[in-house]
Amino acid sequence: MFVSRAELETILGTSIPDGVDGVDAVTHDSRAAGPGGAFVAVPGFTVDGVTFVPQAMANGVSLVVAERDVDGAPTAVVPDARAALAALATATAGHPSHDVVVYGITGTNGKTTSSYVLHGILSAAYGEEHTGLLTTAEIVVGTHREPAVRTTGEAPQVQGNLARMRDAGVQHVVLETSSHGIHLQRVAGTRYAAALFTNLTRDHIDLHGTMEDYFLTKRRLFEWTEGPKLTNVDDAYGARIVTEVPGTLGFGVSEKADYRISDARPSEGGTAFTLTTPATFLDGREAPGRIELQMPLLGDYNVHNVAGASAIALEMGMPLDTLVDAVKNMGQVPGRFERVAAATDKGFEVVVDYAHTEVGLELVLDVARDVISPEGRVICVYGAAGRRDPAKRPKMGEVASRLADVNIITNDDTYDEDPQAIADEVMAGADAADTTVVLDRREAIRQALAQARPGDIVVVAGKGHERVQHLPHGDVDFHDATVVTELLTES
Repeated sequence: MFVSRAELETILGTSIPDGVDGVDAVTHDSRAAGPGGAFVAVPGFTVDGVTFVPQAMANGVSLVVAERDVDGAPTAVVPDARAALAALATATAGHPSHDVVVYGITGTNGKTTSSYVLHGILSAAYGEEHTGLLTTAEIVVGTHREPAVRTTGEAPQVQGNLARMRDAGVQHVVLETSSHGIHLQRVAGTRYAAALFTNLTRDHIDLHGTMEDYFLTKRRLFEWTEGPKLTNVDDAYGARIVTEVPGTLGFGVSEKADYRISDARPSEGGTAFTLTTPATFLDGREAPGRIELQMPLLGDYNVHNVAGASAIALEMGMPLDTLVDAVKNMGQVPGRFERVAAATDKGFEVVVDYAHTEVGLELVLDVARDVISPEGRVICVYGAAGRRDPAKRPKMGEVASRLADVNIITNDDTYDEDPQAIADEVMAGADAADTTVVLDRREAIRQALAQARPGDIVVVAGKGHERVQHLPHGDVDFHDATVVTELLTES
């Protein structure tokens, strides 16, 4: 959408250089810059975006937006380039969140599963062609699916995807909203109709510095949201949101929960539980009071994921029968306790999971232990990422040795860090008696499968749905579930 010179001045709050009549696109990537567009020079963690202005100019951009004047370029100087990028992305996309209903989901663990659950419920109610999903795992536009690049893309990608959904006839969008997305203003300008908070545990301290800053960043989603807001009150940080953000409802097993979980139990290859609702919804409608839900997922943490998504759906007007059927018939979530079918013929199970923190790993290994027989063993392949909080590395080692019988530490996304050094830090918390180090991830998985006996379960943790591994020598294609299937086929 074309944004005029006058609109640019209003949006950016600064003067626009002579000769610039307006722009019809915006990017922070000079390689994607083109005639008629704006290039926003975002200060990066290692490189200043101003460095790429010459390339953007060579590609024909009409306007450069930066935090300082750039010689030889028509520059609009702003105090915050990221805020400007978000504002321009929203404007050039035509404010798409004004035309679709956006449901935001945030938290450390459970964001993606909760997003898939809510998307499934919405699809059942409004039709798959009228629902969209933006998550860590993939982007879903109606019936079209494609892999996602990151949890929350930069502002032009977020607004561009919302606009694409609007133009395709999508009416309801679930947007997995990470702390990076909030902190770096990737979702600024998005109008949220409803919000859900799953939990908060130690993660992304490399970005936030402290848990308090991490929490306050997550809380901002609730401050932006116009409609129903649901938070997990069994989590200490989630309980804080109820007291700090007016109008927030809680869900959980706690007596303080507005939507109370009870009687969770194994049932028909999954889990059943009771969800007791308030007497009335926020808009005054009479609520059902007591709901029996059956889901094909395992684990208490998934009970919370489904309860939160269900509460949001009910508050937004979802028919009860539609909700119950959608939860009962939901599909497998990519990379979240994802069972690899090829293992069935071998007599043991293999699951792939995104667990990449000590809390996530503990939750997954607890469920794995519940799945197998008393004689079965839990075999775990895991690692820790580079460029992330190193304090969690030995904690992951401790969790794995405590809950799994056989452990293999391997490479996750090491980026530019020394893989052996990362493994040594993980090993510092592990028990050497049950743990070996095999840095090559494919070989580590192969060794785990070779050790598996009937009745065992192999957990491949850390990367889940991801299809690329970031290593010191460069990026390589790697998808855990695909590799597991290939190795099982070869054996």
